[in-house]
Amino acid sequence: MLEPFKVIIILISVVGLVQGIFLIALLRHEGKRAFRANRWLIIFTLTICMGFADDILDVLFPHAVTLYFSPIFVPSIFTFVPSIYLYFREIFGRPPRNPFWYFAIIIPVMFCMMAVSWYRYTQLSSGNIQLLDVDLYDIYWDLQAPHWLVVLLTTTILAFCVQFVIYMVKIWQVAIGYLRQAGLQLVADEAVLRRWVLELLVELSLIFTIYTVTNLFDIFVARSDWLLVFVQAGFVLIFFRMCHIIAANPALFVQPDWDDLSERDEAHGEQEALVAEKETVKQPDLPRVLVGPNEIARICTRLDRIVAQGDMLFDPLLAMPKLAAAVGATPNQLSHVLNQHLGKSFFDFVNAVRIDAASRQLIEDPDRTILDIATGVGFNSKSTFNLAFKKITGKTPTAFRDENLFKSQNS
Repeated sequence: MLEPFKVIIILISVVGLVQGIFLIALLRHEGKRAFRANRWLIIFTLTICMGFADDILDVLFPHAVTLYFSPIFVPSIFTFVPSIYLYFREIFGRPPRNPFWYFAIIIPVMFCMMAVSWYRYTQLSSGNIQLLDVDLYDIYWDLQAPHWLVVLLTTTILAFCVQFVIYMVKIWQVAIGYLRQAGLQLVADEAVLRRWVLELLVELSLIFTIYTVTNLFDIFVARSDWLLVFVQAGFVLIFFRMCHIIAANPALFVQPDWDDLSERDEAHGEQEALVAEKETVKQPDLPRVLVGPNEIARICTRLDRIVAQGDMLFDPLLAMPKLAAAVGATPNQLSHVLNQHLGKSFFDFVNAVRIDAASRQLIEDPDRTILDIATGVGFNSKSTFNLAFKKITGKTPTAFRDENLFKSQNS
């Protein structure tokens, strides 16, 4: 007969696994353009699900069996915070060149856990039955354990703590920068986006902190199975909240599927922006240099190519710095070309392309819902789409579709 807390752990873990699978399905359902950012949330969810599976195995099987799974489950906890950090980097538009290096730490941790499993196996083979039903905590405090083993486990614990502190600082820095960008560049649904980022940031910071503190408490102070129940329940609640927000706002974080040339232009644009910023700081009294005719022609050509491709302009989080990086110009240069030579603001330019695409889809696909078309071209809500559509065409999407369907039927 299982003890009450073990039954509760199994129930919470099963609910967590189901909730995690549902969350992964939601993230995958957002499509190809969303996967660039959502892949990190998927990795985060998978590692949490591995934790739930580990808890179920700990309850159902003796430590003599589950300890041999430590080279798999223990390294997975080192992917928690890096995956969230990479997620914020992605939605901020500053993804690292080699993101998987952030997970390189799991390799030495895996070897450490393999050494622990090997030590336990050799001890049992030599007839030391005292290690028959012990877990990692018991081995750590075993006075007869060799020094090298204690050093390995201590290093692993310290590495996790150091990783936690470093990445939490980085996550807050990146998230705050993203919120500033959202406040400056986003008009539609800014409140929804800011609420998502703040909720994800605060909730994960809280649960990560509790998770780290409770594990340190378990190791160095006293074992408490109910602390595990509390932490796992917290992860389940966070999963539930994430599922609710994503289901209610299906186009929150959709990243564009840029081609290689766009990525090279982005790097070139970032370099030019840094140079321009330095020149502005060093020579504040000099007049601003206007964009030359050749540069204007190049920017306009690049904009035409981006409009023809369409995908980038359908990104709900498209901001001036991203578009400027894609055309290989600074935000000031792009703004100058849009305002002085195309006669449009950044948002007017983007919305014109989106509404043009939506207008064709309204006619070509009469059975498709207006909300589906709106999210497909980059709007986060139907109300925002209706306002932009009426501003450009003078009609609501419904009236526009009905009028054109009537004309086609009578022609």
